[in-house]
Amino acid sequence: MGLFDGCLLACDIDGTLLINDYIPERNIEKIKYFVSEGGLFSLSTGRTAGAVSAVTDALDCIGPSIVANGSMIYDFKSDKALYELFIPDSDRYIVKAVMDGCSTVGVEAHSGKKVLVLNSNQESIDHEKYENLDALPLAFDNALGYNWNKVIYLFSNDEESKTVKRIISQYKHNSQFVDTSAVIYGRRRYYFEHVPNGVSKATTLKILCNMLNIKKGCCFAIGDYYNDLEMIKSADIGAALIDSPNEVKAAADVVVRDAQSGAVADFIDYLTERKIKNGRKF
Repeated sequence: MGLFDGCLLACDIDGTLLINDYIPERNIEKIKYFVSEGGLFSLSTGRTAGAVSAVTDALDCIGPSIVANGSMIYDFKSDKALYELFIPDSDRYIVKAVMDGCSTVGVEAHSGKKVLVLNSNQESIDHEKYENLDALPLAFDNALGYNWNKVIYLFSNDEESKTVKRIISQYKHNSQFVDTSAVIYGRRRYYFEHVPNGVSKATTLKILCNMLNIKKGCCFAIGDYYNDLEMIKSADIGAALIDSPNEVKAAADVVVRDAQSGAVADFIDYLTERKIKNGRKF
């Protein structure tokens, strides 16, 4: 019997597991320990399924994972989606309205492992290079031939962000929108993501737990930003980073160090000590 039999750890990537595309060695060592003790380690990320090679190249023990901010559960071992949702066709006009109203914003539509680049700017170029995305430049009408798991708006400045959010607020829709961020080439970037209604890392984490038969009390999650907030709340034990927004830290059971220092390793150490101290329960 391993210490973490029947347990799942869902982990955000950017700003949590890795920073500037680098995974601290402590994180790698502790994740391997967690898995060796019977635990399942899963990613929970806004990235598309085709943009996690920085993690899967370093760790061969990644379980079925939440990608595209909850729009998909992807099994990297079988290389297929186990669950996915799409933005309704009726809401795609919002993307066109944004592009018409703010011609400088970067726009990507994520479809499985592919990233359809509908409008390019420096932020989208950096994003595609940093995540090694399978980027396919397409005109809006041509992109309609694909299913979209999510759309991401990439801003060069605050004015673009305000303009895009104002445009979106003018339309009725059956989707939802979430603020996300990532540290890319040493600078934190801020994005706005368009996902199917009801989708979040938290809602899909529940689906993943049911899929994997995770024991009650044994679902753990760690993240650093607002799109991780509900996931941290819904987990049996949730962790945030010391440099997370105050609202995210307030929702966590434990606050660990920053990503550079090995935040995930700190969380696994905390879980290990808590299990040893409490015996059968966490």
